[in-house]
Amino acid sequence: MLLQCCASAGPPVNHNALVTLRPPAPSSLSHPPAGSLLEPSLAQTIQSLLLSRLGLQSQPDPRPGAPVPRYLLDLYRFHQQQYHLVEDPSFSFPSQHIQQANTVRSFHHNDIHDSKDRKKVHIFFNISSIPQDERVLSAELRLLRSDRASLGPGPHRLNLYLSEHHKDPEPTLLETRLLTNGLHSHKASGFWEAFSISAELLHKALARSGSLGFVLEVRPENSTSSSPDQGLSSVGHLRVCRSLGQDEHSWAQERPLLVTYSHDGRGEPLVKHGRRTPGGVPGWGADKGGRAAKLKRLSRNRCRRHPLYVDFNDVGWHKWIIAPSGYDAFFCLGECRFPLADHMNSSSHAMVQTLVNSVNGAVPRACCVPTSLSPIALLYLDPQDRVVLKNYQDMVVEGCGCR
Repeated sequence: MLLQCCASAGPPVNHNALVTLRPPAPSSLSHPPAGSLLEPSLAQTIQSLLLSRLGLQSQPDPRPGAPVPRYLLDLYRFHQQQYHLVEDPSFSFPSQHIQQANTVRSFHHNDIHDSKDRKKVHIFFNISSIPQDERVLSAELRLLRSDRASLGPGPHRLNLYLSEHHKDPEPTLLETRLLTNGLHSHKASGFWEAFSISAELLHKALARSGSLGFVLEVRPENSTSSSPDQGLSSVGHLRVCRSLGQDEHSWAQERPLLVTYSHDGRGEPLVKHGRRTPGGVPGWGADKGGRAAKLKRLSRNRCRRHPLYVDFNDVGWHKWIIAPSGYDAFFCLGECRFPLADHMNSSSHAMVQTLVNSVNGAVPRACCVPTSLSPIALLYLDPQDRVVLKNYQDMVVEGCGCR
């Protein structure tokens, strides 16, 4: 049939995790040396603070083999400018959805209801796990068109309705789209039809029941009530049901996907990469060029940025963080001694404090602290095993200074 059903997941498995953070050898950030284990209570405190910034109450405990939609992987890789790793040749970066969003969430449909009208199918998504303080901006319903069968003679029309429940007598028409035969050769495994869903509809669904339902209808164009039941008899065109004998992994990559784009009120949207400028000196926030390099050689003990690599495997987060496997966090260390030079990116207060310290030791020196921080993008599984892409704020030290 044109509108094609799904399987349930297995029980979760418990995992125990230890937390370690370690500074790498300055010459090799990609292969950091073994470090010491953090005090368990300190590790728990750090973990709780970081999880709270992600909007998580506890560390997710995903079941083994939890599926990761290829669209979310490609979106992460594109954002990281890893264009050569993007798998879908027809992938298009959703600029219109992501301009103001710092969080992308994915939902697989969880219910299918048969209809007496064999040209229709009902699908539902549970979106109640979206945090209340997260502002949903838009969404996309993504349906895979397979080329394993044709639509049948003539063009067909796909009608997408919003449905309150599976017995809704008058679902609301959201969009209608003409479908034609003939996929391009580079789309041998099919391609995705994406339908935009407004924030207003999502807000109403969240306030009402936390569930979003759709009716999909495929009919031959120019059909009449007496037309033969074409369309749904063609197997494999719109993938809404799991094929007989299909394994869970391949089905996870083909089933309908709802993607929401939102912002939690903290930090930059994902469209801004927030990358470090090549050629900048990793030390003082305002340093550039040969002058900075010379000052660094002359002032080894002065406030500057140092290497620090956080390996999520050591931290125990590799079970639920899909990508990256770790990142260069850096840290600030060094002395803020009188006189404070311009290149040390010092505040006016720090200059005055350091001046007073030079004549009165009872007044402490200014401290070497981060003056500029940037986010990293995390692709992870939430407590419901749903994949989330999020800009995690203030994770990388970009510059240090005296404060």
